[in-house]
Amino acid sequence: MKSALAAICCLLILSSAACQKKTDPSTLQKTSGASVAAGVPRNVSAVIAVENRTEKKVPLFSWTDENGKKITIDEFAQGGGVLVNFWATWCGPCRKEIPDLVALDSDYRAKGVKIIGISLDRDGDAMATVSEFVSGAAIKYPIVIDNGDLEKAFGGIRGIPTTFFVDKNGMITKRMIGLQSKAAFAQSMDAVKP
Repeated sequence: MKSALAAICCLLILSSAACQKKTDPSTLQKTSGASVAAGVPRNVSAVIAVENRTEKKVPLFSWTDENGKKITIDEFAQGGGVLVNFWATWCGPCRKEIPDLVALDSDYRAKGVKIIGISLDRDGDAMATVSEFVSGAAIKYPIVIDNGDLEKAFGGIRGIPTTFFVDKNGMITKRMIGLQSKAAFAQSMDAVKP
């Protein structure tokens, strides 16, 4: 009886720390890279292209920056490490860690470590949904809306939030699944700091 109760408690804890990924291919949007449309925050864009690399190297992907210029993860990561956070607006644990990521972005950008959020929102008008959330949460780091290709290139994302840490050489050094504390993020960001 005790082991059954313990198993149920573990399942409840795990389910509250990460969201199961929504998958409905019929509502998958193939969005363009345009990010400067009316009402869209300038730091919200859609993935343009994705290219697989070696298992330990971050996939090469691109989006448009605040000025509408195409940028790659390699260009974004120049000079330092990157925290890549897969999340969605409908995920409670994802929403809970966003304020910590916003604070860490301010603290670590000057130290050479950047943050990029990869939204897995796909239902309805994902661009509008994500843009509204980003504005309300005062997120300044880039947010890229995935079309399904990027999560596959990262080996498949089974639960969110999922965060990858990439060093200055583009190598994935760590993966964290589920809700993380600000201290856990900071420790991992210190490890990839140039």
